[in-house]
Amino acid sequence: MQAPVVTDRCPGVLRLHEAADGWLARVRLPGGRLAAEALRAIADVAQRGNGIIELTSRASLQIRGLVAGDGVACAEILGEAGLLPSPSHDRVRNILASPVAGRHPQSAADVDDAVRELDAAVCADDALARLSGRFLFAVLDGSPTLDARRADAVVAPRQNRAAAIHAAQAPTTLTPGVLRQRDGLVAVTAAVPLARLHPSTARILAGLAARHGTDVRIAPERTVTLVDIAPTEADGVVLELSSRGLVTRPSGWDGLTACAGRGACAKAESDVRALAVAAAARRAPGDPPEHWAACPRGCGRPPGVALRGLR
Repeated sequence: MQAPVVTDRCPGVLRLHEAADGWLARVRLPGGRLAAEALRAIADVAQRGNGIIELTSRASLQIRGLVAGDGVACAEILGEAGLLPSPSHDRVRNILASPVAGRHPQSAADVDDAVRELDAAVCADDALARLSGRFLFAVLDGSPTLDARRADAVVAPRQNRAAAIHAAQAPTTLTPGVLRQRDGLVAVTAAVPLARLHPSTARILAGLAARHGTDVRIAPERTVTLVDIAPTEADGVVLELSSRGLVTRPSGWDGLTACAGRGACAKAESDVRALAVAAAARRAPGDPPEHWAACPRGCGRPPGVALRGLR
């Protein structure tokens, strides 16, 4: 397998990061999309580590606690699931899109194909392999469900391009619950407390996606969404997600995030995740977003969000 071009310290599938709880792999998901089989592969790899799958603020996934020397085997599992189409471009496939990608009532265009085409174009260009692992693309669908203010390059639909860009500069979060799509089907969104999925929960999500002929969408707000669900099936999907500890209605978890914290990061000064759990219990739906950090670096902090938990 060809070694990736290294231009910064961002981890990937082939270039792991050594954290306090073991080695960490970051899996890029263009548009936040995950096929059922791909999510099962991530669950398989996570079980080789400490069983923690994290959702990131760039709609990627991180697999924590991997064992030194296990990187090649993990990369092979993920590659076979289609998660490593170009080893040399592993860390530069950073492409954001709305989790409902053209299905929102305010959407101007279906952008699933645009995301696939952009990903393929990036992987086909040898020069783009030298982009920083922090370089971020965003594909806009005209709805306000994606915050693209951090993006370095933006793709917008030709129709109503100005409106699409404006919507992305004044975003509204896709809240947990059921959204009626503009085609009459529905999307079901759930928040993931502390942005961590257990492999068993990941497999439940994969099973739901396969059963309903859809995929799983990860959002920068650390939510998971299943799109194109028949309205008559929505209640069952909500019940199954909530039974796994995911949050399917507005709650104190809305807009609440935290860094990896003590035990996962050597620089962490406190058990900030326990503090975040306590904050979720006292917060109300609609409270301002806040990010809890265990050190002044504030890793994982969304743009413009208040920082909590520092001494």
